[in-house]
Amino acid sequence: MNPKNSISQIKRLLGRKFSDHELQSDLASFPFRVTEGPDGFPLVHVRFLGEERTFTPTQLLAMVLSNLKGIAEGNLKAAVVDCCIGIPVYFSDLQRRAVLDAATIAGLRPLRLFHETTATALAYGIYKTDLPEHDQLNVAFVDVGHGSMQVSIVGYRKGQLKMLSHAYDRSLGGRDFDEALFKHFAAKFKEEYKIDVYQNARACLRLRVACEKLKKVLSANPEAPLNIECLMDEKDVRGFIKREESEQISAPVLERVKGPLEKALAEAGLTTESVHFVEVVGSGSRVPAIIKIITEFFGKEPRRTMNASECVARGCALQCAILSPTFKVREFQVNDGFPFSIALSWKSDSQNSAPQHTVVFPKGNAIPSVKALTFYRSSTFEVDVLYIDTGDSQIPQKISTYTIGPFQPSKGEKAKLKVKVRLNIHGIVTIDSAMMLEEDVEVLVSSVNEALKDATKMDTDDAPSDPSSGTDVNMLEPKSADTTKGATTAENGAQDLEEKSVPMETDAKVEPSKKKVKKTDVPVHELVYGALPAAELEKAVEKEYEMALQDRVMEETKEKKNAVEAYVYDMRNKLYDKYNDFVTPEEKEGLIARLQEVEDWLYEDGEDETKGVYIAKLEELKKIGDPIEARYKEWTERGSAVDQLVYCINSFREAALSNDQKFEHIDISEKQKVGHQ
Repeated sequence: MNPKNSISQIKRLLGRKFSDHELQSDLASFPFRVTEGPDGFPLVHVRFLGEERTFTPTQLLAMVLSNLKGIAEGNLKAAVVDCCIGIPVYFSDLQRRAVLDAATIAGLRPLRLFHETTATALAYGIYKTDLPEHDQLNVAFVDVGHGSMQVSIVGYRKGQLKMLSHAYDRSLGGRDFDEALFKHFAAKFKEEYKIDVYQNARACLRLRVACEKLKKVLSANPEAPLNIECLMDEKDVRGFIKREESEQISAPVLERVKGPLEKALAEAGLTTESVHFVEVVGSGSRVPAIIKIITEFFGKEPRRTMNASECVARGCALQCAILSPTFKVREFQVNDGFPFSIALSWKSDSQNSAPQHTVVFPKGNAIPSVKALTFYRSSTFEVDVLYIDTGDSQIPQKISTYTIGPFQPSKGEKAKLKVKVRLNIHGIVTIDSAMMLEEDVEVLVSSVNEALKDATKMDTDDAPSDPSSGTDVNMLEPKSADTTKGATTAENGAQDLEEKSVPMETDAKVEPSKKKVKKTDVPVHELVYGALPAAELEKAVEKEYEMALQDRVMEETKEKKNAVEAYVYDMRNKLYDKYNDFVTPEEKEGLIARLQEVEDWLYEDGEDETKGVYIAKLEELKKIGDPIEARYKEWTERGSAVDQLVYCINSFREAALSNDQKFEHIDISEKQKVGHQ
């Protein structure tokens, strides 16, 4: 009913530049208005409380999450804070940060941003009791949603899953089939009925909705009709299409289905024969032509053992329960992989040298993961975090820049700095800390044997590569699924000790020396390109709180208005029915007239009043109506009250006249008083 003020497909807008050609393609089909903001990101225009306002996609997502939070709290009768949010596997660093910002604005604390493909795999595997202990069960999941297609191949063993590969097409989904049908019928109606639906936003929306229903009918039937009353210019339109014709219209879309399947299989290093099962999920997977392509590719019939629309939410709920200390869940290890390669880039101390870079987290790296790098520098320097070899032009190459410094080496030479890089549980890359390590020689008195014992207990750094180059990258192994264990390894890497022996002047023993490492924290300043500044985030939180209060006031006002309207209709009906004998004709006539006045006021001047005005109107009517209700209530309840009184009198009288032993403690004169009442 209100297409220009109803916002959908927010994930398509999130964390993307307005100039993004894929976003521009999406905007052509959106009925609401989107413009470019001062920062180059999209702004959505809506009418809110009678005036035009603009909101960022992050704010709009926060509204959705806030609403979901309210629904959950209403059902659970408890506060909801911790959550797990499903995101497409192809979300970039900036899009992931935008989801976290939206959760913060909504008052939620995400324990994890969970890949939708991994959530589906968890929901599938955690309930299976027949998973092999040693061999690996390979399952392919094909998720065709409304706007995108995601394919993953997962290896299962008892109590664990390992993500073998991810592949996707971010703009291939059910809506593309709707769009193909929409364009077909829009052209047909322009020719037959001389109407151009593109000129009318509501007509566009109605035709899109009808085409979506038509697609669903064609999924189960070989042919289907299309009928829309008063589509535009008061004209009724009719159409008809067969499934074969629909598939021909959608041929360019169907041709793209095979690409993600081939890519996922190649990255997993498997053949179609070694994929044991194929599971299809997502609303778009119900299109028969897609199932046919999947069947031909894998050589086996896809299965539908999961709820196609709820499997991601179910997997997120399970992951949230696993991460939360409140719930006990069956032991099940999730080994997820990061879908992109992340590198660090920097310039050496020499002015004219080309930037150097190293891949820190290769594609498929475990999530979460921590690695340490060693730099040899004499002054403040910058390190860029960037994607490499994504094969996706929609993902910006550079993620962020970190300035490490200032620091001052005590010996005036190049300082040795240990830099800790983290790929966190949400799939976001950050440089957590930097530490300057300086060595001071101290002579310790001990025997050679004792020194050798000590040496076996000490961690040592690898010998640095050419110190003159200024950079030595010593990377730790990727963090395992055990977060605590991985973090400890990284800390040890940043606190290594170097051991060296020095001869002493003695006849019998050689006294060793041990280097003591002085550790100094170095400041690290972060600049994330396109991220929401902290001050803006705080403002967004305040705005959401204000709007939530306004919503609550509007809801309460609506309830009070409905209460007035309900009282008018209810009292009028009762005056002609059960209250008829308890009101005088003059009183009845006056109250009915007053009720009519209030009803007329509700639909005219009282259409948009405040909560207090509606409360006052209701109290005014109740002053007249309450005495009538009281008379009716007194009459209906009097009979039962009299019966109870009579019963009470008779029971006490019988007790007074009886010789029952349980009443012997009561004096005879008292009993006689009861008997004479």
